[in-house]
Amino acid sequence: MYPGECDPSGALDLAARYRMLVEHTPDAIVVHQRGLIVFINSSGLRYLRADSVDRILGRPITDFIAPESIGPMLSRIEALGNQGGASAPSEATVVALDGSTLTMEAVSVRTSWNGEPAFQVIMRDLTEHKAAQDALAHQAALVEHVSDAIIGVSEDGTVSSWNPAAESVYGRAASRVLGGDVSAAVGVPCDPSAILAAGGRVRDTHRRSDGTALAVMVSAAEMDRGFVLVCADQTAVRRAEEHFTAVVESLDRGVVVFDHTGHISSANLAAKTVLDVHVGLATSGPVQSLPFVVHGTDGRPIGPDEHPVALTRLSGEPSTAVIGIERRRDGRKFWLSLTATLLDPGVPTSAIVAAFSDITEQYRAGVELEHAATHDHLTGLPNRTLLLARLDNELARPARRRELAVLYIDLDNFKSINDRHGHAVGDAVLGVVAQRLTDALHENSFVGRIGGDEFVVVVPDGIGDEAHRVRTALSARMSVAGRTLTVEASVGCVLVPPSDDRTALDILNDADLEMYRAKPAQPYGIR
Repeated sequence: MYPGECDPSGALDLAARYRMLVEHTPDAIVVHQRGLIVFINSSGLRYLRADSVDRILGRPITDFIAPESIGPMLSRIEALGNQGGASAPSEATVVALDGSTLTMEAVSVRTSWNGEPAFQVIMRDLTEHKAAQDALAHQAALVEHVSDAIIGVSEDGTVSSWNPAAESVYGRAASRVLGGDVSAAVGVPCDPSAILAAGGRVRDTHRRSDGTALAVMVSAAEMDRGFVLVCADQTAVRRAEEHFTAVVESLDRGVVVFDHTGHISSANLAAKTVLDVHVGLATSGPVQSLPFVVHGTDGRPIGPDEHPVALTRLSGEPSTAVIGIERRRDGRKFWLSLTATLLDPGVPTSAIVAAFSDITEQYRAGVELEHAATHDHLTGLPNRTLLLARLDNELARPARRRELAVLYIDLDNFKSINDRHGHAVGDAVLGVVAQRLTDALHENSFVGRIGGDEFVVVVPDGIGDEAHRVRTALSARMSVAGRTLTVEASVGCVLVPPSDDRTALDILNDADLEMYRAKPAQPYGIR
């Protein structure tokens, strides 16, 4: 005898368990009788976006079925025969109270409710299932249409799938390679396990069916009972890289790439030759470790933080400068026009490319032209233009507290030396005078030749003993071209106190007048 047949409490317990199961199942369960809903479980309420059964019970079942699904639903119900008969699972579109729709799998069962015929509908949400199906279909379409070769490989190394791109890349039809060894399919030994052990991504050279080399990037992933290989044909890219590398290597212009740590990641031949550098060299360490010394156009060494590469790293902006390079190996000096630029602006770890041109000859020619424009070609002393500029700077010096002295010197007997011994001897005499004046002056004083046999000395910090030193230097006999000569000179002196508002030209003219006043009475004196 069954427990529930004579024990009503047993039947009640079984019914309670069934109701608990119905309430907690994730599937929606709905009972409708004569077309009206008479029962719905918690999952059904959730799918229909209802907060209570009162919003659902008593309403037609068709209120919650999309029009295109009502006909098939009625056909399934009509086909059900005896009590307990169930329909085959089929899709139906369910409409919730808020108007949203769900694709669900429905099974209708012929049952009874309160002793009268009814139908129970069990519905399962197919949304995730459909999304998974769509994703698989999308992936399958990608595999069929991507330009990379996608190769399925079984555990024993045989080809299990070969997409159209693989046929195109390797020139081998799927019918020829499926079931065969993957190494034969790609034209070289290929071990997916070894690729995974190497990080899952390697560069390799495969072979087409006609023996042509293919530069490929191979990515490997482990799948159920095998592997999948994605082989990207980079032959054209590799050729472009090789062509670009050859072009950069042949440039006269130096090119150096620094990584974000300050190490050289690449350098072309021109850069290696001029800088004595090699790939991997650290340039962010002590400057003494570099094979060259860097200095500016003023001759001052450039610190690590002042270099154009460092400025670009700090600012993110291109930096251009003319710098001097002295190789430690042989002391050879170069002048470079260098520009540093971020390869990936906005990326904190961006590499920096520094490109430079060797402008040594042009720079030196420019320096020589500038020197010729501001210096006397015979003595090398500053000419009138530069002397006035330097005198202007001294007059404008804010911290000047002592009077400044200007000595105007004229060689009285220079014309007779020229006439008697010739211009070559005269030029030599001017050179000796220039050197003696330079040697006689203190560090802060300077001398210039402003024309013919006229020289000007500027003493920034008071006259001191400079007059005596100049007079002594000029009065000493000199030996020139086998001749012993004595130079006679007149010197005019002007003192300029800090409060004086005369210009450099005014002071020079006044010193010239003082020199002429000194001529008749004391050719060697200073007044």
